[in-house]
Amino acid sequence: MIFFFLQKTENRKQKTVSTGFSLLEVLVATALVGLVLVVLLRLLSASWRAQEASVGQVQALMVAERVLGEYLGARELKAGHYGGSQGPFAYRVNLYPQYEVNYPSLSKRLTCFLIQVTVSWEERGQAKSMGLETARVVSKG
Repeated sequence: MIFFFLQKTENRKQKTVSTGFSLLEVLVATALVGLVLVVLLRLLSASWRAQEASVGQVQALMVAERVLGEYLGARELKAGHYGGSQGPFAYRVNLYPQYEVNYPSLSKRLTCFLIQVTVSWEERGQAKSMGLETARVVSKG
């Protein structure tokens, strides 16, 4: 009988085990999840802006290549400044004669032109621009 009494007193001294989370644990977990979400949203926003800038630059490059192709395919070139626009992109073309060579035996004159194309556009309230340039030889005569 004594043994039974001792066993019962030992059971009374044991602590009850809780199976849930404390309020402090829930608050810490919520704060950590919130911090991770803020960082992820900032990274997503930065990658979105980078993608938008990349798309704008690729489109501007395509406009510059198209305009440059037009001047490379022209039969004659005249020195000067020309401009235009395509969608949200404005372009400026500068034609500069670099040097001329006369070939009296062929009755031709060769002129080397520097062709510069600058495309500008606005992105998120900021002015952006990019340019391409090349040289082309034109014969006259």
